[in-house]
Amino acid sequence: MKNPYRVFHRSCSEASENISIVLVRPEQSGNVGSIARALSNMGIEGNFCIVGSPEIVTEESYRLAKHAKGRLETILHFTDLDSCLAWQKNLSVESPILSLAATARVGSAKRPHPLRVREALQRATTKLVGGQVDRLILVFGPEGSGLTNEEIALCDWVVTIPSLQKYRSLNLAQSVLIFCYEANMALLEDWEALEPAKPSSKEKLIQHMIQVAEEVGFILPEDPFKMRSRLEDIFSQLPSHIKDIKTLHGLLNQVGRSVQKGTADIKGRFRHALVKDEENGN
Repeated sequence: MKNPYRVFHRSCSEASENISIVLVRPEQSGNVGSIARALSNMGIEGNFCIVGSPEIVTEESYRLAKHAKGRLETILHFTDLDSCLAWQKNLSVESPILSLAATARVGSAKRPHPLRVREALQRATTKLVGGQVDRLILVFGPEGSGLTNEEIALCDWVVTIPSLQKYRSLNLAQSVLIFCYEANMALLEDWEALEPAKPSSKEKLIQHMIQVAEEVGFILPEDPFKMRSRLEDIFSQLPSHIKDIKTLHGLLNQVGRSVQKGTADIKGRFRHALVKDEENGN
């Protein structure tokens, strides 16, 4: 298993090259052109992907793209979102990808409650720059209906743009621009001038808990049920200062040893006391 405390470091420009946009079944060719322009405006240099017919790219797209016509010529086309995300995962060898599904709908029994776009992009770009994820994928649904529940389930986080409840729907190109703007703002800090930050005590504890969840099989290989992101979201609500945090790390280490042995590692936990009793002839 990889060292959970290993720290990577990417510059702002390197990170922007690993942010990709996926449009699922876009309906208006003009929006595709406007989105190409928005990507260039905000410096988002990752893959530009479309799930659906290549015929959506028309003369109208080129007209609205203005000086970003080159982005239209590099669009990658896929038949479905599943294959698109699988292709992105295959590009990422060192770390997993993090996919964000954009939606205007609130949470329900079948849809998790969404994160707000600013918070989500700040957290996501921090993971990207820090090397916890290799690629950041922003996924947008068609103008008329948005992403389906099944498509949202393929993504790691659900994200929304706060808007008035009586009129929540935004134009697709505007939505992509807002997401890219927030990503750009989060990356504008001078990452190159920063020393690689050491994880805080809270971050170390979260990483340790995630590691144990993998070891005991709660997080399955490839994480098909998105348990990693769920646990990270739950654990992120822990207070910044946790009294006697070493005790929690001790508990997690004990669980790990017991799992490896296949039985409770009592001797490992109380080895000092047992050795002392043996020396005293007890």
